Amino acid sequence: MADGPGARGLTRRQVLLAGVSVGGVLALQACGGATSTPTTAAPTAAPQPAAIPTVALNQAAPTATTAPPAAAAPTIAPTVAATAAPQGARANVPREKTLIIGFEGGPVQAPEQGNPYVPGVRLSQGLHQSVIESFYYLNYENGQVIPWLAESHQFNGDFTQVDVKLRRGVEWSDGQPFTAEDVAFTINLLRDNPTLGYGPEMQRYVREATALDPLTARIALKEPYPRFIFNNFSVHIWGAVRILPKHIWQGQNPMTFTFFDLAKGWPVFTGPYRMVKATGNEFVYDRRDNWWAAKTGFRPLPAPERLVFVEAGTDDKKAAALQANDVDGQPSLTVDGFAKVKEKNPNAIAWLDKQPYAWIDPCPNCLGFQNETPPWNNPDLRWAVSLGIDRKKYADAVGFGTGLPARYNFPFYAPLEALLNENSDLFERYNTLEYSPQKAKQRIEKAGYTMGSGGVYQKDGQPLKVTMLVSDQALSLPGVSLLVSNLKAIGIAAAPQGLASTQWTQKRNTADFEIEAAFVACGSVVDPWAELNLFHSQWIKPKGEIRGNNYWGYNNPEYDAVVDKIRLLQPGDAGIKPLFRQALEMRLRDLPHFAIAQQYRVVPFSTKYWTNWPTAQNNFIHPPNWWMTTLLSILSLKPAAG
Repeated sequence: MADGPGARGLTRRQVLLAGVSVGGVLALQACGGATSTPTTAAPTAAPQPAAIPTVALNQAAPTATTAPPAAAAPTIAPTVAATAAPQGARANVPREKTLIIGFEGGPVQAPEQGNPYVPGVRLSQGLHQSVIESFYYLNYENGQVIPWLAESHQFNGDFTQVDVKLRRGVEWSDGQPFTAEDVAFTINLLRDNPTLGYGPEMQRYVREATALDPLTARIALKEPYPRFIFNNFSVHIWGAVRILPKHIWQGQNPMTFTFFDLAKGWPVFTGPYRMVKATGNEFVYDRRDNWWAAKTGFRPLPAPERLVFVEAGTDDKKAAALQANDVDGQPSLTVDGFAKVKEKNPNAIAWLDKQPYAWIDPCPNCLGFQNETPPWNNPDLRWAVSLGIDRKKYADAVGFGTGLPARYNFPFYAPLEALLNENSDLFERYNTLEYSPQKAKQRIEKAGYTMGSGGVYQKDGQPLKVTMLVSDQALSLPGVSLLVSNLKAIGIAAAPQGLASTQWTQKRNTADFEIEAAFVACGSVVDPWAELNLFHSQWIKPKGEIRGNNYWGYNNPEYDAVVDKIRLLQPGDAGIKPLFRQALEMRLRDLPHFAIAQQYRVVPFSTKYWTNWPTAQNNFIHPPNWWMTTLLSILSLKPAAG
């Protein structure tokens, strides 16, 4: 393929473009009145290659210097409460039967929490990877949608109603049957409580969910929405709607109910593991040998008898633990950090076996403005910031010299990259990759600012300064310091505000920031609507209230109308392209938010105790071990020989 604007400055040897099969996603979208039955059979050939983008393996690994210090092995024996032992806890599970994974975000401030919907809840510490299961899973590597708790679904002719057929034999971990009553209860609960996760989406679109019979749930929608199931009930990025057991949740206050009592076996979900320990730094889950999927023959029991998710800590700590095989996987390592580990530990592997070792995450690194508040409600100032950022330098800083700048908030996947390439003239007019401090200053001066003392612009006696919201985990990353220096170079006094994960999430979700940096706005994978919908004004709430999306306050009725039209079209419809062009032009013109670089993720594993990890050569599933799709990796693991 010819290099498009998104790959400007890079050679074909640096980036191999492929993508997700569009056909695989369409399997989940029912035609009007037709039954949608996802399949695990081999997909038909698609016009686009069916692999995730990879980076050329043409660079030598750097020479490691000193090895990081060995880390202490995590405690894997579950703590027994003073009152009662955790239900189903195993005793003395040996290391070779234990899977240990690091988690990011720092220590969990409220570990005794099984409610998956309250604001700020942490789920990636094993809960939604091993205890909670989804209706469907999207496999990036072959484009297939894998039916799980649901077998199929069927929309009516105008996409205002969908019937979901559940898999027979599914049970909750307490032995109660999983039924359509649970599905209807959960959806209606979220609809009626919009401050909960997925609440805004359910309130916006769901009229009523009902159970037609034990295995059939009917969801009546307020308006046509052919993407309702895919966007909410298929794990395509990180997570999906989590069905709750009605027999436990009915009558509870969903905002205060913790759903946590290890002696009772809570939290109760359908997955193959049960939580037996929860602390701020460590979560332990033991295998349930009576898992419904093993009982029905749908899937065999996973090989690990125990899962331990430990707080990963700093990059040095992550590297040390992997080098010593004290963990079997980490959520990330820097490219150079992994290279040093790999030199010392032959069991260490990643998605690619040579530099940059990385998988391209679907969420590019971004910078977002608070569009509702001066001075960032002025597009000239937003464009000034964009022009003042050296994206190539930023991308290389976070990608160890192999970074890929991003021209738009799409991952570098073939179906989405093709859409952008078809609109290359818009990117020539609105060159988001351009780095020009001189033009940046011209934009600032156009907005009425003059250069003041200390090299900082001012207006009406007030300096042009900004506080950048970042998480404390990102505060030390090289990209943050580069952003600060880039802004200072164009006359903006910028300073980062690093906050712990819970506080960062609260500020972001309530739009309490000026600029947020070193973050991601995850949306589309194969179809543009999900990303466009992030910026629909329907999500805007008064300051202080939690928003489901559009934390940046972009309010453009013309843009909303175009996005609404795309929502009524199924993925792949020819009518999407001209509408996308309209929306794209408005987004580029107004620039309420912009991507900076593709997110390279080195997701490392160790083969000391477990094999059959996902890699580019063994690409049965994508590798992120903090997503709900991690369950599919866990089910595929095999004990290491010997």
